[in-house]
Amino acid sequence: MPMYEFLCPRCGHEFEDLVRNAREKVECPSCGHGKVERLLSRVAFSVGGKFTASAGSSDCSSCSSSPSSCSGCGSH
Repeated sequence: MPMYEFLCPRCGHEFEDLVRNAREKVECPSCGHGKVERLLSRVAFSVGGKFTASAGSSDCSSCSSSPSSCSGCGSH
């Protein structure tokens, strides 16, 4: 089961949820609103000692040296 990130447009709460299939209804755990927005999840992985993020700026040379805090592109 994939883990997805969601944002509730009603209360602004961001949360994660395990989703079994695409038709499964997801509700905000904070306010119960049933029309939440699925966010684009960031995934980072290491290849040969350098970290690469799946989203964001791929042209930022600072990200590979410090994956937790990038001053070049603002990624965290």
